[in-house]
Amino acid sequence: MYVRVFVSSNKRIATQSYKEHALLRSTSKDDSGVDSDEVQDVIACVIDNTPINIDAKTITPFKCVISSAGTLQEDHQTAVIAIYGCWLPDHRLREYRYIMDQLFYYVYHKLDKLVTNDYILVYFHGATPKHRTPDLKFLRKCYQMVNFRLRKNLRSVYVVHPTRWLRTVIALSRPFFSNKFYHKINYVYTIAELERQFPNNRLSIPVAIEQEETKSSYSIGKETTN
Repeated sequence: MYVRVFVSSNKRIATQSYKEHALLRSTSKDDSGVDSDEVQDVIACVIDNTPINIDAKTITPFKCVISSAGTLQEDHQTAVIAIYGCWLPDHRLREYRYIMDQLFYYVYHKLDKLVTNDYILVYFHGATPKHRTPDLKFLRKCYQMVNFRLRKNLRSVYVVHPTRWLRTVIALSRPFFSNKFYHKINYVYTIAELERQFPNNRLSIPVAIEQEETKSSYSIGKETTN
């Protein structure tokens, strides 16, 4: 018996006991929404030798899009970092492009701080509607802006709950990415499968994703489209 922690989109945490599945949910989110290096709603950082002032106030509702899950037990050096599609901004927001630019700088800044050696990205696509999914142009821009160190140290990418639409987009994006990067992508269709990959890491899973998996089949044989 153990406690599974669900983190909802409104940041309230509820707990429930389960006997199956061994993955613990992280409770380490900062409820204040203020980063340690944030001063007067601004995070000053340097990205690719360029000083950047991140508008922290604007992106506060979306900071939980990135979360650290510690390091792999096998080496205690490889960082495991989660990205949540369901917490990305809505395309229909009036300042969507500005918010996404600021959020990209924030995620980049967080990665730069968290990654000291190799790292693994776990992207949760479950419960992410189309109006929260970044377009291909933005993703290509982000990839091109990521520095050599972060590209080189990326060991693998796990895409959790990929839809047929998302896999098609990734396949069509192959010409824009290096072969090395493309071959680092792994698809994971269920939380149980994810738990087998990371049995000792504390990955926070939003309640919306848990609910989506319950009512939808993400197996290879029964795919949903987004």
